[in-house]
Parts: sequence; structure tokens; C-alpha cells
Amino acid sequence: KNAGKFSSPLFGDKPAEAPRRSMLRALPLLLALPRAASSLCVTPLRTSPKWIGAPLLRRAGTATLSIAELEQRERAGEIVAGVGEGRELPSLSGINTLPAPLQALTVVAISAAIGGLTVALAGPVFDAARGSGLWQLSRPTWPLLGFIYLAAGVAHFTEAEGFENITPPNGTWGFWYTPFSPRANVYWTGVVEIFGGAWMLFGAGAALAGIALPSSLGPVTSDAALTLFLLTVLVTPANLYALTHNAKFPLSVETPVIGHAVRLLFQPVLLAMFWEMAQPTLFDAKANLGLL
Repeated sequence: KNAGKFSSPLFGDKPAEAPRRSMLRALPLLLALPRAASSLCVTPLRTSPKWIGAPLLRRAGTATLSIAELEQRERAGEIVAGVGEGRELPSLSGINTLPAPLQALTVVAISAAIGGLTVALAGPVFDAARGSGLWQLSRPTWPLLGFIYLAAGVAHFTEAEGFENITPPNGTWGFWYTPFSPRANVYWTGVVEIFGGAWMLFGAGAALAGIALPSSLGPVTSDAALTLFLLTVLVTPANLYALTHNAKFPLSVETPVIGHAVRLLFQPVLLAMFWEMAQPTLFDAKANLGLL
């Protein structure tokens, strides 16, 4: 009954006729990416020659300098607000000046709001819009998001310092932890962005050109959409960190609080769009698990 929901002139995806295992075979490779990237990260990040010898990233809970001492170092030109140790200075939002439990509560509340908006958009809002002229006009263009993610993935390597600066180190907000270094997280998420963006463009381009891809590949654009959905969830903490700690990206640009808020408000839009595009893959998964 949902078959009509899954196809469009550009999208061209529909549920596979039989259960697929291609995504499952790729899973070990994707899980190995973070560990491989971690092995590449052997040097701490620096921002300028005069800071050589001082690590850029500082783990919360290990700092020995008070805010007053950090401000003194800022006045002396030793650190810059929003960059490296300067992220521990009071941010424009003031969130990083709160006690750790309140910081954690704030981050959880914002995350819950993003999740709630995503559910609302992907559910009743899209259901109400589906079939309208605006929907028919815009829906086939959604796979073009692959260009944005492909370019962003490349930037993870060409602008690694900036991306590392907005990656929350372990201990942020009193609870944040990943088993990899910030630089490793920048690298492996960049690889996934490149793969997801390119795979989405490959599937959409084939459909646009009228090329029938092998059924063994499954719904290519849909698989890419689910990949980018999960990736967007995983990198959202970087946008939260930019808000709470005034972390700069690019390193020379200070974004006002309203700019961070707008960026976070756009997260549910991206997530809802990817969730909509991922429906054929989700249908496949339910069929494989016997949930239909």
C-alpha cells in the first residue's frame, strides 16, 4: 500500500523483491573505519606556529587553569576564544559556564527537541504535504543533497583542523565519550559522508538516465539516505558543541548564537528528508526480519 510513496522520476527506488544481504556484508567495513582512522592520528592539533607544543584540544575535567587564568592568556594572545583551549572560555550562549549537570540537561533537552521535530516533519507534516504541487516539485530534487555531503566529506580532510575544533572531546558536558580521538572522528565521518553522498548521486543519476541497476544493489539511493540519516544523527553533537562552547568553524569565524540555533533547527529538516528517502530500505529491513 505504500508502493507509490517510494518512487519518483529522479529517486527511482522501490523495495527489493527478495531479502538482501549487501548492506550486511558492508557493515564490518563501516565499523572498521573509525579504528583505521584512529591509527592515523598520531599528532595533536595545532592552530599556529606560536602554539607549537601546546595541544589544541583539552579534555573537560583535566583542566588546571581557572577561567580567570584562561582570560589572562587570551589577553596575552596565547589562546583565542572558541579555538582549542579557548573553547573553555565563557561562550556566547553561556551554556559552558553552567555546572556540568545543567550543561548535560541542556544538551539532552535540545537533542530531544531535534528528535521531536524530526518525528513531526517525517510524519504528519510530510503526510499532509504529500501529493501537493510543492511536494511533487521538490521531492525529486532531494537526492541532490548528496552533492552537499560529498563536498562536506572532502572538507573533513582539507579542513580537518576546523572540523576537529567543533568535535567535542571526551568529558564535554560531563558525560560525552567516544573511544576515538577527535581527529579520528573527523576522518571516519568524512569517509562515510563521501560514500553516502556519492552513493546517493550514483543511484539518483542512474534513475535519471533511465539505467536499471542490478537488483543485487538494492535501492541504492534509499540505502544512501539511511546511511546519511544515521551519520547526521552522529555528527549533531558537533553542532551542539559549537553552540555550547562557541567552538569556531572556520577557525577565524565567530558564529553568533542565532547562527548556531538556525543550524540546529535545520537538523530535523535534513533528518526528516533522509528518513523519507530511506523508506524502501526500511521496508526491505522489515521484510528481512519478518515484520511485515
